[in-house]
Amino acid sequence: MNRIRAFLLSFCLSIGILIPLLACIMLLQSRQISNGQEQVQADATTNGVPIALPSPDDKLTCLAMIQQEDTNYFLLLGLDAVKNRISVLGFPKDTVVLLPQGGTSTLEQEATQAGPGRAAELLSQTLQIEIPHYLLAKSTDLTKASSMLGAVTVNLSGYDISGAKASVGKAPVCMMVPEQVFSLLDEWNLKDTQKSSLFANITGEFLLAAIQSDSTIPTQILRQASSKLLTTLTSQEFRQIDRICKLMNGKESEFSPEILPGTAANDRFELNDDSIALVHKYFTAKSSASSDSVDSSSDESSDSSSSDS
Repeated sequence: MNRIRAFLLSFCLSIGILIPLLACIMLLQSRQISNGQEQVQADATTNGVPIALPSPDDKLTCLAMIQQEDTNYFLLLGLDAVKNRISVLGFPKDTVVLLPQGGTSTLEQEATQAGPGRAAELLSQTLQIEIPHYLLAKSTDLTKASSMLGAVTVNLSGYDISGAKASVGKAPVCMMVPEQVFSLLDEWNLKDTQKSSLFANITGEFLLAAIQSDSTIPTQILRQASSKLLTTLTSQEFRQIDRICKLMNGKESEFSPEILPGTAANDRFELNDDSIALVHKYFTAKSSASSDSVDSSSDESSDSSSSDS
């Protein structure tokens, strides 16, 4: 009987020690889980607004054609929220593009004869990149819609501009607002190749400043000028641009001013391997399947033209 009592006593003492100990362990584990959940929620939320993460679809490429008196500017524009990058390259109006049936033409000729859509299509095939959208605007309409933008500072290094003297240890720069852009480009009297590249760099600086200050500004400009634009951009693309800019807002967005390599001769601008490599650095190259389809369609066009002749 004494043994049974001793056993029961030791059993009760053990239970009395184990139960509080297990309860403490469970309490600590539940607190750790709760803290982890709170941390996840805190990481996923800023000021009560869930943070959206960019997807591969959060990018857009567009060929913009800006008409300014007797000069047309061609800009290849790209916004990429995943890489947090703004890409703008300027193409001289006499840039040579390849025709599917063989032979060559220029961006200016194709845009004038068949519209900006044809120019975008041929540039896409020539560079083997995706250009799903185009935009045609007059400089006066675009400048008026961009009046909400402030001034930006543009680096003039690499351009032959009289009066653009470098300060000690600094590159030559110029501060400008949208209303001054085209008058300054005319005043500087640059060659077409330099003028197109400089205009692209100026556009990139304005885009960068706009996105960093207010991500809605690019779409505000587009909507304000939409009635006078010829474009494939719809309200759906406007919302996409708005989302991309919002994702890029508040981050160190990347924009690297570039001068498009190529050879200017006989009033034509010939692209080369360096220029194509630069374009592929910033814009999405076509897949091999689409490239094969383009090649095959070109072959079929050549065969049909040969048979007709």
